[in-house]
Amino acid sequence: MKGSKVVIIAVILMAVLLSACNRNAAEMVMSGGVTINEKANTITFRGVLSDKALEPDTPFQTRFYLQGATIKNALGTDLIYTDEELKSRKQGESPQEFEVKKTVDIKKPEEIDKLMSEIKNKDKEAVTIELVNDNGRIDDQVLHNVTKE
Repeated sequence: MKGSKVVIIAVILMAVLLSACNRNAAEMVMSGGVTINEKANTITFRGVLSDKALEPDTPFQTRFYLQGATIKNALGTDLIYTDEELKSRKQGESPQEFEVKKTVDIKKPEEIDKLMSEIKNKDKEAVTIELVNDNGRIDDQVLHNVTKE
């Protein structure tokens, strides 16, 4: 009986610890989305970020992680980096907002409607914006907002 109480307490403690570790609560991604341009056969990934949760002068970069066969095949990749490395505010400055975007060609334009459907599907994680640096992933958010031009 005493052993089972210890196991139950250990399981509860572990669950609490794991739930707290699941997200670092950085909440740096303020918004984001995807725009598909049918005429140009391009897709633009965008995000608005805040450096409020970062230490001053912390370098970071954004990338878009793509999951699922449809989007990977249509774009020919599963990872899209923005071209610039960003740096958080200087010591004593107010938090900053950054807008990032990256446009890439759609290699299979016949898949556009299917692409839109998968990105909008809340049960799937087709597009995730991630903030990363040398220490690993800082924050991420799944994007479901998609528009067509």
